[in-house]
Amino acid sequence: MDLRMVPAGFIRQYLHVETAYAYMPVVPANVKRASWADDLRRMFDYVLEEQPLSHGEYCDLTFVDFESDDELQAYLGTVYDYLFLDSGEVPVPPG
Repeated sequence: MDLRMVPAGFIRQYLHVETAYAYMPVVPANVKRASWADDLRRMFDYVLEEQPLSHGEYCDLTFVDFESDDELQAYLGTVYDYLFLDSGEVPVPPG
């Protein structure tokens, strides 16, 4: 997997506004049974560790607007916990 290609495509597909608000409750079930689950987790790890996008760039890709990079990172951390650590709490981006 080429991690240089991950952020934009990954974020558009898994964190777009429609997914964030409408489909997030069904994503964990799909992730758990998917053959690509390990790749998805590695992509998420990369995005959390490297923080390759600012909150403005993230908004351009997803149409979800955060006040700051810190707020974005906190949200992504809750999404990660929800998808991979079974936190049980559906993450809700700012409205």
